[in-house]
Amino acid sequence: MTRESGRAPILFDGAIDMHCHFGPEPLVEKLAKHPHAVDPIQAAREAAAGGMRAIVLKAHEFPSTAVADLANKAVPDVLSIAGMCCDHPVGGLNPQAVETALRAGARVIWLPTLSSASNSPRAVEAAFGVPQGIPVLRPDGALVSEVREIMDLVAASGAVLATGHITTDEHYAVARAFCGRGNLVVTHAMHASAGPGLSIDQVAELADLGAVIEFAAHTCMGKPSTFAQVIAAIGRIGPERAIVSTDYGWTDTLPHPAAGLQGYVNALWDEGVDEHDLRLMAGTVPARLLGLD
Repeated sequence: MTRESGRAPILFDGAIDMHCHFGPEPLVEKLAKHPHAVDPIQAAREAAAGGMRAIVLKAHEFPSTAVADLANKAVPDVLSIAGMCCDHPVGGLNPQAVETALRAGARVIWLPTLSSASNSPRAVEAAFGVPQGIPVLRPDGALVSEVREIMDLVAASGAVLATGHITTDEHYAVARAFCGRGNLVVTHAMHASAGPGLSIDQVAELADLGAVIEFAAHTCMGKPSTFAQVIAAIGRIGPERAIVSTDYGWTDTLPHPAAGLQGYVNALWDEGVDEHDLRLMAGTVPARLLGLD
């Protein structure tokens, strides 16, 4: 039996969105054929107005370290946290770029996203003018040396390594190599258009290896990651091994991140997810990952 959040919405301070996009970002806007929904200051202001604790600012084209610093000065009532994607614009799997970003305050490092080997060569070339994606594995199945260097840097800094859009095999290899050494987040699990579209069984296996599974609001919008499957996956692995985020902000055709997180949490509550579990996934677990607890 569903509940109606319009009458009894889940409202709580301390929510954290670990997947907040912002503009301007010309490449993404070209691909999406739409402008971003928010700039970083607007994203931070809306998060603060919603009583949130923090947002992680994610860009595919550049580290968000300087942007997060400016957002924190402009909107001190919410913490803006920086990250970096290991995509072609920063040199791909570039340990030096990762080290620089971490030193400048980045707390989340994503493995390749739009330039992942999981994307078709045609899509990668259309985005970056490069004829192929960035593999995380060598032909023999071992992790490339740069990934191991990046893992060392992320583990030493206490930051979060996120899987980005890498392939299923790459997910398992990264989880086996990194879990137990540092915090690993499986990025927008089960989303077929931004990664391999992991199944519930695969999500559970990765969680058993030690990964935290991210279920983003945008994940729930289409096949195969339907809303019911996401709820089933959360029930399978438990809320202490999951986070909820939005993956909003990259297009004005979707909700703004802060409003989107509120709506997503309430939609999950409508479908029977326990309020305590929602507080874990939207607050406690991301705070632990980011070293805020």
